[in-house]
Amino acid sequence: MLLLHVLFSNFIVKMPYLKVSDVLRIILSVAEFLKGLPSYNENNFARFHTDSGSRTCVKRPSVYLPTKEYPSEQIIVTEKTNILLRYLHQQWDKKNSQKKRDHMNLETPEESGSRKRPRLDTTAAGSSP
Repeated sequence: MLLLHVLFSNFIVKMPYLKVSDVLRIILSVAEFLKGLPSYNENNFARFHTDSGSRTCVKRPSVYLPTKEYPSEQIIVTEKTNILLRYLHQQWDKKNSQKKRDHMNLETPEESGSRKRPRLDTTAAGSSP
């Protein structure tokens, strides 16, 4: 009976737009559901208070206690570039440096002396649009 009273008061307070007949119908269906359960004893709900649901549990937050001592000169700095972009640039640099080494090894000593190509026609370069 106490549980039904608690349910009725909660429905009236939290859902004032419901009709009393609707609230009673809901409570009776809840009572019918609870009837067959082994915990239907009203004394099991003697310590239940309607106000306890609105209060939050006042519990001290857990505190992190470090197990290792780190030097104080270590400073946490945020990176300017995204970690994915940094990784992709590193992979690209590794790939290109390997290609450059392979390309340099294929050149003969005569070719490595001068990379510039002579201009074939000097007059055509000045008159072309």
